[in-house]
Amino acid sequence: MSFKKTAIILGTLSLLTAKNINAQENKYFLLENKNQTEITPKVDTSSYSKQNQKIKEFVENAREYIGTPYSWGGRLTKKNPGLDCLGLLFIPYSETFGTKWYDFSVYPSQIVEKNQLGKPVKGLDGILSEDVPISNLQEGDIIYLLSKTKIQDKPLAKINGIEYWPWHTGIYSNKKENLFLEASPFSKVIERDFSEVLKENIGIFVTRINP
Repeated sequence: MSFKKTAIILGTLSLLTAKNINAQENKYFLLENKNQTEITPKVDTSSYSKQNQKIKEFVENAREYIGTPYSWGGRLTKKNPGLDCLGLLFIPYSETFGTKWYDFSVYPSQIVEKNQLGKPVKGLDGILSEDVPISNLQEGDIIYLLSKTKIQDKPLAKINGIEYWPWHTGIYSNKKENLFLEASPFSKVIERDFSEVLKENIGIFVTRINP
């Protein structure tokens, strides 16, 4: 066989070999990419878990005050002993999130406007008691009880054209047992059936803490 024919044959074999190698590489590349696209990315739930943990801590800190005598303006200080309904929110919140209780407004309308205790919950931001979807409530929700009686504050909600003012507040503290934690006026800090609370009140307004 001549040198020229030998060179042509070797050249052809080289091209075929190179083509086969490239095809294999492409095959592996496609397989690798396919495997990569089929991998479901892991969802980082650590942030969500931390938020839930802080809400639980807030509720537990508030529950520590069960039995504390009610006192108008009470903030657990020498000058203002005991707790009132706002004090039961401010003190545990400060303990949980490192804020100062005296930075909160004493007017519920301003607390809501400034999102000091979370943002209004859509569908629960002014609703008659008989229409409250209990399943939509979450532990740690701040609940303002509404009344038609005007107080020294702005109305918190308007339902069916009627304005309602907040007269009392507390924490939705246990979803499983449907409990409400409050500094009950002229009594003490208690935890009771939220269904009973709804029966006693016209409506509610809810904000939800977002750590």
